[in-house]
Amino acid sequence: MSKRFYITRDFDVFEFEAVHEWGYPRHKHHFFELTFVIKGSGQHLLNESMVDYKQGDLFFLTPKDEHEFIVAEPSTFGIIKFTEQLFIEKASFATSTYWRKHLESVIFHSNIIAKSIICNEQDRKQLFGLYALIRDEFQMPQTYGRNVMTALFEALLIVLSRNLKATLKEAPPERMTDKDKVDAILTYVRQNVLKKDLINTKAIASAFQMSPNYVGIYIKKHLGISLQQYIMETKMKMAESLLKQSNLNINEIAFKLGFVDAAHFSKAFQKYAGMNPSALKQL
Repeated sequence: MSKRFYITRDFDVFEFEAVHEWGYPRHKHHFFELTFVIKGSGQHLLNESMVDYKQGDLFFLTPKDEHEFIVAEPSTFGIIKFTEQLFIEKASFATSTYWRKHLESVIFHSNIIAKSIICNEQDRKQLFGLYALIRDEFQMPQTYGRNVMTALFEALLIVLSRNLKATLKEAPPERMTDKDKVDAILTYVRQNVLKKDLINTKAIASAFQMSPNYVGIYIKKHLGISLQQYIMETKMKMAESLLKQSNLNINEIAFKLGFVDAAHFSKAFQKYAGMNPSALKQL
């Protein structure tokens, strides 16, 4: 059985050298990962596929992927790890609809793209350049460092998305199972949780070619809780992150999450977390 690795924050960047072996067992993550091959060569085992890797390659891994590198020549890897929470935090991401439209096959399923995802030399230079800027900012943070990193990361995602779009055209279509469909619906809800018009049953039914009357039943059957409960839990998880990591005050967070006022937000958060949001803010 493969190991599963976790991260405790929504964004992480590091670089390491593998001289003779990669140093990690075959494993999965609960996050997304971009692996930049800065130097070296060998083989990459991804799910049921094996491909050669070399300097300048970039691999995109989802939480459903299992992988391992076999080092042939001393290799240096640059790693960017990020959780889905980062997508939610960047709710104003101008290309989020474009991104989601072309990445469903990657986000909702295990990876069907075993090879490096870079399609042209110009994008390779941009992606590796953006990685270097993100790495340097992460290692030596300055004032507004988080803002700089997420802005650079947003630019990286835009360049990445057009390469994934081109690569996905070559990938075989995959039939969506019930589990995949539930995962897809929940991902859609999490990414659009701040947009009321996109997370009502009619909108979800339209997005996933379902009957509006069946959406709630389908979610309850496979998840064990109602759609509204899931939406509220998602908002509360987002609230928890904002309380811990942002400079927004409680009124601003309540407004951002779509609550009538801070009192309604505080009551909902107290029920979810067992503590007042102001108490968490002060920790």
